[in-house]
Amino acid sequence: MKITKRQLKRIVRESLLREEMLKIISNPHSPETEIFNRIANYALNNDIQGALADPQVNTPDLDLDIDSMGEWVSKVGAEEQWMDDDAVVPDNWDADAVYDFMKDLENAWYNDQRKRDAATHSAAPGAAEREAIGDVFTSGPILPPDIPYVNYQPHRSGGTVVALRLTDQDHRLGNMEVIMDERDAKGYGTTLQAVMDVLEKGGAKLVKKRKPVKYTPPLYD
Repeated sequence: MKITKRQLKRIVRESLLREEMLKIISNPHSPETEIFNRIANYALNNDIQGALADPQVNTPDLDLDIDSMGEWVSKVGAEEQWMDDDAVVPDNWDADAVYDFMKDLENAWYNDQRKRDAATHSAAPGAAEREAIGDVFTSGPILPPDIPYVNYQPHRSGGTVVALRLTDQDHRLGNMEVIMDERDAKGYGTTLQAVMDVLEKGGAKLVKKRKPVKYTPPLYD
């Protein structure tokens, strides 16, 4: 296996980082502090790109990690003991600068996520149909991993599907329940049938129309 110069530099850089990683934010009873500590170390050097290149930092949950990290930053060097006994306070530690770094890192992460999502969307099948679904949910194009969270129910007229009722099971796509008609699908160069095909193949759940329940009035004497 050949290793490019760029890959070699990254390997060396990651190796050096592991060796030089300071123990700033650490608590054995809070496993998430391992991620917080890595971010804090990148913050010391204002190394946004290094943080994004670190697979332990650049995860789908980085925004949540950053939200949870704030209170720990304020406890570095504080009298209240949140950290391990061997945790250190670097000479160049500046909590305000770390908070600024966290904001910049989150913005950079959002941009990185958008680029990844755009690449995934373009490469995956059913792009037009997923764009149409995302449009009615007001969430932007949905990705293949989102499809299993969608329920769909066809509405027919004269045996032809004229609309789809789409329900978001996990509240991850914007509106909880929406209606897509043929005009919505046509706006993206597709059809309701093609949208249903993409939903079916992607693992969405088909909701069948319930049979009407006959109402029996109560009997009175």
